[in-house]
Amino acid sequence: MIRRSVKLQCDVSGVPSPEVTWTKDEIDVTEGRRVRLLEGGRVLHVVEALVEDAGAYVCTAQNVAGVDRRQFKLQVLGT
Repeated sequence: MIRRSVKLQCDVSGVPSPEVTWTKDEIDVTEGRRVRLLEGGRVLHVVEALVEDAGAYVCTAQNVAGVDRRQFKLQVLGT
């Protein structure tokens, strides 16, 4: 089986710099053995993506000026 890593990038900018958070299927994403938050949380890196990593990911960028969100749909095919 070939295992691939996945990087989802949340391109945001603002003054002050927005805080970025991630959810998967409406549950907060936290760093772990296979999940890394890089570049101040702007990049979500899933190392060796598994079928259970599939789902709806949302990055939320927020500062005093407001909130913006971007959704990603991740599909992982398995055997």
